[in-house]
Amino acid sequence: MSTTTQSRENSRTNFDAIEQAFHSVWKTLYAHVSSDNRQAEELKVQLSQTLVSLVSDGITDPKELRRKALENMALSLG
Repeated sequence: MSTTTQSRENSRTNFDAIEQAFHSVWKTLYAHVSSDNRQAEELKVQLSQTLVSLVSDGITDPKELRRKALENMALSLG
């Protein structure tokens, strides 16, 4: 397998993990968000940034991403 092909597969795997974790975490966060759309959008951006940071740290398992993201979000919101 070429380096380019492997890189694409890793990118796709990482994207899938981020997407899966995002939806899972968002379901939890959404229950605690006010009806203010602006707050929801800000939380989505913060969650996205948190997930990308976790993946860049080498965490690619969706369940671990979810756990760490919830932990990080709770700390930043609390």
